[in-house]
Order: sequence, then C-alpha cells, then structure tokens
Amino acid sequence: MKTPFDGALRVQQREIDDVRVAINVQVNQLVQIENSRAAVDATIERETAAAADDLNFSYHNYVARMCAERARLREDQALIDAQLARLRTKAAAAYGSFKAIETAADGFRSSAERAIANAEQAQIDDRAASAFIRTRYAQRRARA
Repeated sequence: MKTPFDGALRVQQREIDDVRVAINVQVNQLVQIENSRAAVDATIERETAAAADDLNFSYHNYVARMCAERARLREDQALIDAQLARLRTKAAAAYGSFKAIETAADGFRSSAERAIANAEQAQIDDRAASAFIRTRYAQRRARA
C-alpha cells in the first residue's frame, strides 16, 4: 500500500546508501594508508640493515625522509579517522530518520487497513441489520 511517506523513505534510503559508500571509501583509504605505513616500516628496516653492513653508506637522510613519510601517513590516518567518525554519526542520524519515517509509514498503513476493515464491518453490519429488519417486517406482516 502506498503511503505519503514513501518518497521520504526513498530519500532517506538513498542518503543511507550514499553514506555507506562514503564510509567504504574512507575505510579503503585507511587500509591503503596502513599498507603504505607497513611498506615504509619494512623499507626503513631493510635500508637500515643494508647500511649497517656498509659503514661508508650514509642513509640518515633517507631514513629521515621515510620517517617524515610515516608521520605524514599518520596525519592522513588521523584525518580520515575523523572523517569516518563524522560519517558514522551521519549514518546513525540518517538511519534514525529512516526508522522514524518507516514507523510513521507503518502507522499510516495500519490506520488505513483499520479504516478499511471498519468500513467493511460497517457494511456487513448494515446488511445484517437490513436483513433483520426485513425479516421482522415480513413476520409482522404475516401476523397481521
């Protein structure tokens, strides 16, 4: 049964879907950052081990640059974590609105179904009362 709330439900569902997609994008970015951090850590360990064997090789600038890269990745991760928290809050609010509208739509459907059932019952009652009156009228005519 269509309700006046169907349009609002579709809009809320789209908003929930959009937020879900945005959250997935942010989570994928977090995974990429974590993979990049792991790669930087592995590179630092590998270069440190290689430089330890060769005393003439200066790797301090490289390690400093990789540490700066690791710090940048940490900052990016903090930024994405904050965006993800905002998106999760937005998703919770959108879901709450969706549930409120869905409850209103269910209430509308219940009221409409109850009104239809009451109308049907009233029609049945009217027919029964009419048949009863006709029967009573016929009985009175027969007695008279």
